[in-house]
Amino acid sequence: MAKKEKNIIEKKWMTIKSKSKEDNYDLEELDNLTCDLIAHLAQLTDNDITDIDGTSIDMYKDRVWWVVEKIGLLPEYKDEDDDVEEEIIDDWESYEEDDAPVYDEDQIAERIREDEAHKAFYSENL
Repeated sequence: MAKKEKNIIEKKWMTIKSKSKEDNYDLEELDNLTCDLIAHLAQLTDNDITDIDGTSIDMYKDRVWWVVEKIGLLPEYKDEDDDVEEEIIDDWESYEEDDAPVYDEDQIAERIREDEAHKAFYSENL
């Protein structure tokens, strides 16, 4: 009985798998191979294909992800907030009443007219 030919995704996966198990693998080559397979899987996913020859596309994605993690292709995660240590100072009590903004009567009257015009416009147009 003739052996069933493997699909392109399986061939790409087997190449990645075998090369990642070598002692002296070429990191750049594996990076290119995994990127190629990930792009191919992304196209299949965009076309709503969920499995190939009975094997889930998600399983291939997981397999590639495991290899990418294992061989160290991911950059080290660095949170932007890790280096910044800013002290938060509660200075609420230091403000005096003199620091409050001062409004004159004309500014207050103008603000009231704007609020009334706003309410009138929206009550008519709703």
